[in-house]
Amino acid sequence: MEGGSYFFTVFTPTFNRAHLLPAVYSSLLAQRTNDFEWIIVDDGSTDGTETLVTSWIQKSDFPIRYIRQPNSGKHVAINRAVSVARGTLFVIIDSDDELAPGALKSIREVWLSIPEELRVRYAGVAGLCAYKDGRIVGTPFPKDNLDTNNVELRARYRVKGDKFEVFRLEVLREFPFPEDLGSFVTEGLIWNRIARKYQIRCVNVIWAIKEYHPDGLSAKSILLRAKYPIAACTYYDELLNWTGRGITLPYRMRAAANFDRFSMHKGDFLPFLFSCRRYRLACAIAWPVGALLYLRDRIVLWLRR
Repeated sequence: MEGGSYFFTVFTPTFNRAHLLPAVYSSLLAQRTNDFEWIIVDDGSTDGTETLVTSWIQKSDFPIRYIRQPNSGKHVAINRAVSVARGTLFVIIDSDDELAPGALKSIREVWLSIPEELRVRYAGVAGLCAYKDGRIVGTPFPKDNLDTNNVELRARYRVKGDKFEVFRLEVLREFPFPEDLGSFVTEGLIWNRIARKYQIRCVNVIWAIKEYHPDGLSAKSILLRAKYPIAACTYYDELLNWTGRGITLPYRMRAAANFDRFSMHKGDFLPFLFSCRRYRLACAIAWPVGALLYLRDRIVLWLRR
């Protein structure tokens, strides 16, 4: 325990995933520590999730808290859990994923390897995700114990794919998710805001096992970003106007193209004339690419009707 009632708060958002949650629960039972609480925020499920979780609460060796909210989105569920959490580090494990055996013990060791007087500079730590067959999701970090930020990691080091970020609870309380941008807000929006102030330590250790389902948020990313384009535009606008370390010109131009793309979903077809702040020229140059991406999105959305 370090500054909280538990060393970890493990958080799982869920919506009609009663058939998948037992795998998450089993992965928690397999951890080599009980110094954690598990918070489940149910985003309006109708499939018996509450009955299932109640049965675990009655027999589990670790504390489980079940919170139900109206269907509002994962970002609202994160805010809700963060507001009541009692751990030092906040671990997000989605309802269709699992913690790797011994992951919490490994996370703790990496965090405590940072000298105590320096931890205030760190938002947290990050490890790898893997598929069930052991393959790494995306690319590994360029080296172990890499101290960087989320933007530099993606832009400068070109790391791809989902990574398993674990944050200090107090940092997530400092950077809550906006709840006025629609029902889907990418986590990257907040991770990038955190990156303006804090760094994160990255290690090439597998901490989570991921399984991508057709009805998951990852699979529906295009649909959700197109449906809630204000959130997508906010993300790319902030990335386009990034002033911290680590951004590259190609990455900024990519952000410009995507800002154009989701501005078109919002109904603003010439964002470089009206919506851009500092980088109007970049958005103007990137507009043809953004327009092609927008047209591709419309075709995909039409085919999925």
